Formats: sequence, C-alpha cells, structure tokens
Amino acid sequence: MYYLIEAILSILGFYIGSELIVKGGKEIIHQGFMLGALSVLPELIVLSNLLFHKNFYLALSSFFITALTIYTLGVAIVNVSVFLKWRKRRISIVNFEERRIILIIMGILLSIFILQKINLEIGIISLFILSYYLILRLHEVKFSVRSLLFMLSGIMILLIASNNLVFMSSKFLPSWAFTIFLFPIVLNIQDIIVAINGSLSSPELGPQMTLSFIVETIILSAFTLSLAGLLGGLEGVFIGINYSLLALILVSVTMFILFNNNNLSIKESIVLLSMYSLVPISILLHA
Repeated sequence: MYYLIEAILSILGFYIGSELIVKGGKEIIHQGFMLGALSVLPELIVLSNLLFHKNFYLALSSFFITALTIYTLGVAIVNVSVFLKWRKRRISIVNFEERRIILIIMGILLSIFILQKINLEIGIISLFILSYYLILRLHEVKFSVRSLLFMLSGIMILLIASNNLVFMSSKFLPSWAFTIFLFPIVLNIQDIIVAINGSLSSPELGPQMTLSFIVETIILSAFTLSLAGLLGGLEGVFIGINYSLLALILVSVTMFILFNNNNLSIKESIVLLSMYSLVPISILLHA
C-alpha cells in the first residue's frame, strides 16, 4: 500500500512538474536553451560533488551514460511523439547554432579516447568552450521572473518525483537489471517526461524540446570535462579504454551527420532510438 501511494504521488509529480515547465517555457524567447540550461543544473550539482571528492570514475561514468541517453532516447522520443500526435515527419530547428559546438566537443571526446585520460589542457579548452557558448546564447534569451519561477518550480517537483522513482525501482528489481536497463532512463526521466508533454501539447514545441536536449548535453559535457581536467591537475585523470566514451563518440558523430540540415526526420529518429542499445552494451562491457 505504501509503495502504491508513492507511485501515485510520483506520477502526479511528473504531471504537475512538466505542466509548470511547459507553461513557463511558452513565455520565454529561446525557451529550448533555457529549458536545457535549467534542466541540467541538478546533474551538474551531483557531478560537481563527485568530482570535488575525487570520485572521477563514478562522475565520468555517470556523465557518459547520461549524455548517451539524452542523445538517443531523449532526442528520438520528441520526434516520435510529434509524429504520433501531429503526423509531422520532420522537426526543424531555426537558428541552430549548436552544430559547431557539437563538432568541437566531439573532437575533445575523441582526444580523450586516444589519450585515455583527461588532462589540464582538455580542462582549459572545455572551460573556454562552455564560457563561449553560454555568453553566445544567454544574451538572446528574454524571460520574465514569473516564467522562470514556473520552470524552476517544475524542475524541483520533477527532481523529487524522479528520485522517488529511482528508490522504488531499485527495491523491486535485481541490482544488475536496474543498473543496466532502467537506471539510465530514470536518471533522465524528468527531462523525457517534459519533452513528451511539450511535444504533445503543440507541434511548435517539438523543435524546442529537441534543442533543450542538445543544450543539456553540450553544457553537461563542457562543464564535466572542464572540471575533471582542472581538478586532475598536471597528471590528469586516467580513464583507460572506456566503452561508454566510445559509444558516446559514435552517437555524437551520428547526431552531427543526421542534423546536417538542422532538421531530423522520423526515420532518423528511429536510428537514434536504436542506438540506445549501446547504453546497456557499454555498461555490460565495462562491468
């Protein structure tokens, strides 16, 4: 009975939180960037705590899996939702300025895979990329205090609901099944719920939901790599052959190619969705 009440409260929290975020986002110019930037804050806090305590392995593993999930399951599910509800076969993002940033981050990830470590130089370059991107985008954003409060309130409610879901799921599933198959999804369930809700409420919100996932991955990548590189010092952080990193590079290259014309078709979304299989595979190979 207790777990049933907890499940109902979590579902209610997902509904209320996503509604608040969508409501606030509709009043913001460039809401896709703002949603992505705000959504990534809880993850940045958790990763910062891990990195400052020198728990590099757990922080970087969490980052790789989160970015993989967002790029595959997250981006694809927006397009699928828009297609099923509005019968639109393609999502186009106007003024898509993130493409060159994605390319630079791909280069950084590839250099980490070759070097098998994150050194101080990579940390400095990543910090510069993060600063440049935030300055580039923030001056375009226009919002009211009311809309910002709606979004922040929604994110907090979703964070509480998703943490509750993680706790309940871990109680009912074997640890190996939870870690490999469910944990990557519940880690990002709040973002996925918002994306589905926004895409179903209006076809015009589909591109903004897609952009929010891309923004979230860019900020998450640049922030995590910069902090890991700076805290690793002159010796750097050795990661060895990391299959989750290799999977992230493959997915990033695919994402870059598919968004060649700043749009994504339903068929291309299915390709990304199928690449989510790399998440449990990379976890199994790394176990």
